[in-house]
Amino acid sequence: MAVTNLSISKLGNKGDGIHEGSEGLIFVPRTAPGDLIKARIYQDPEGVVRADFIELLSPSPQRQDPPCPHYDVCGNCTLQHLNEKYYQAWKVEMVKDAFRKVGVEPQQWHDPIFLGGENRRRATFSAMKFGLDILLGYYRRRSREISNIDSCLVAVPKLIDLRNNLRPLLGPVLYEAKPCDFLVQLVGDTVDLAITGPLGKKGEPDDKVLAALEQILLVLQIERISWRASDQEDYEILFERDPVMASFGRLQVALPPAAFLQPTLAGEKALVNAVMNALPPKGKFADLFSGCGTFTGPLSERGSVEAFESVEKAVKALGKVAKVEKRDLFANPLKPQELNRYDAVVFDPPRAGCLELAKNMARAKTPVLVGVSCNPATFARDAKVLTEGGYRLESLQIIDQFLWSHHVEVVGQFRHS
Repeated sequence: MAVTNLSISKLGNKGDGIHEGSEGLIFVPRTAPGDLIKARIYQDPEGVVRADFIELLSPSPQRQDPPCPHYDVCGNCTLQHLNEKYYQAWKVEMVKDAFRKVGVEPQQWHDPIFLGGENRRRATFSAMKFGLDILLGYYRRRSREISNIDSCLVAVPKLIDLRNNLRPLLGPVLYEAKPCDFLVQLVGDTVDLAITGPLGKKGEPDDKVLAALEQILLVLQIERISWRASDQEDYEILFERDPVMASFGRLQVALPPAAFLQPTLAGEKALVNAVMNALPPKGKFADLFSGCGTFTGPLSERGSVEAFESVEKAVKALGKVAKVEKRDLFANPLKPQELNRYDAVVFDPPRAGCLELAKNMARAKTPVLVGVSCNPATFARDAKVLTEGGYRLESLQIIDQFLWSHHVEVVGQFRHS
């Protein structure tokens, strides 16, 4: 691995600094445009040329001292070294560039919304036991090494208090020298804990593990504890004092374990407000990729709603209080004649976007479409399809609830010409 000096000219879409030279592009994490650094160059398993930052020789004017004491050992919050003005401008420019590349320009850019710290209501702490020593924190960047993290500038303080009180109780729970993940999510005033990985001496909950988990439930006032051996399995509820309830508009939904919620409550409110502001005051609505009902609930206050979702547990949860159809919208997207039944359609696909659905929406005559996305590039691609089919992208709202990361969300309103 060669050691050399590199100048950073720009940031990539994932937040890494980029050196552009005769040898091609070199990606360097935690650098800023204008930095001159000493770095060690290597090629990752995918063939991408990267470099480890060794020494800062000349700092960029866009740089600041990272405010978190764990910045060097934590794999999260990779953009704390950027000053606020540049960080926010970069995120806006990243979104605008995605739309410029496909030749789509919204008629109106709403003022971007940037949310602050200490508001993440969900965190996954990774744990490992070595005898009497217990690690509990986050993985380092591009590593399976766990760093003990006892404070966090983006998480709700209650989550960090829970982490710090949980650590001394984990001895009987963990399997020796095997990593285990603890997803902790705040739902209103309740705490939902979902564990993934081997437990105890047998790798699964035995009587000793169950007794320890019940003690954790009572001492830390957790509402529910669930477990699965691996990511490929479903969660099994081990303890549940009462159903974990989420409020979506006027709907009260009993959530399945580890249910997807927007990572911040303020972010959820901002997204819902942006969606509702783009919709007619009343009508018949479809909520595509509905999840457990983040938008279904508020939509139901304006008229009838039909939700569509592919995840069985989300369908069952929402189906108890709303009309929802289990449907794979990638393999079986709504057809134009189905879409034409609605006054407006809301769609919130995963990061991959919804190209086939967008092609069908482009052939429909639905008066209003409102799209939500955490991936501006795929959203811009799908927006291009819609505009070629006769829709106007009337407005776009940028919402950043992922402080100090490269992630950002957008809400777009389309009207049929």
